[in-house]
Amino acid sequence: MDERIDVPVEELAEDIRVNVVDIEDFNSRVVGAYNDGTAEKGLEADDQVARSIIPAATGAFRDFSYIAPDIPEFITENCIGCMDCVTECPDTAILGKVVEPAALEQGLSKIPEEERAKMAAQWGITNKYFNVIEKKNPGQGGKFGIFIDPTKCKGCAECVDACGDHNALKMIAKDDKNMEWYKAAFNFYRNMPETPKKYINEKALADMMPTERPLL
Repeated sequence: MDERIDVPVEELAEDIRVNVVDIEDFNSRVVGAYNDGTAEKGLEADDQVARSIIPAATGAFRDFSYIAPDIPEFITENCIGCMDCVTECPDTAILGKVVEPAALEQGLSKIPEEERAKMAAQWGITNKYFNVIEKKNPGQGGKFGIFIDPTKCKGCAECVDACGDHNALKMIAKDDKNMEWYKAAFNFYRNMPETPKKYINEKALADMMPTERPLL
């Protein structure tokens, strides 16, 4: 029987901090070093780093926005909605969503007017989610968009390889201007409603990707 079962949580946390890992220090010194680029030059091999001790969930604090030099650019008109890029991404950094046109217009009305045209262009018409559905149920087609989370994308270009001859993705160099855009676009994606169930075929893995489940 665990003799520490009745020990106050605060005391257990302090024991972990002293004898296992100091989470606050790890976030500041280790994660912070990766974020500012100094980690690649070498981290001091103290007893925590040397043992590869990593506190749970600290990966959420690592931001790749200014680490990887390149990032995928989405070319809307070439996308067929196959979701190969999403399923192949090793970091869940590229995500797709289907939105009803009326919901998209409502979302666009909430952002600065000068951003609306560019944001609207991120959502395209595909055969899978629009044309085929429109033939069966006029007015029910959805617009599909691909969005990249700049904090997770490490610029590996696996999504571009997965896209292949569709040419809906290409790598571009990062700069301060486009990084602001990627952050705004991904935030817009997160604020849009989850893909309606009518666009999802639960028997197909690729069709599960436009749901919120890939984020889990």
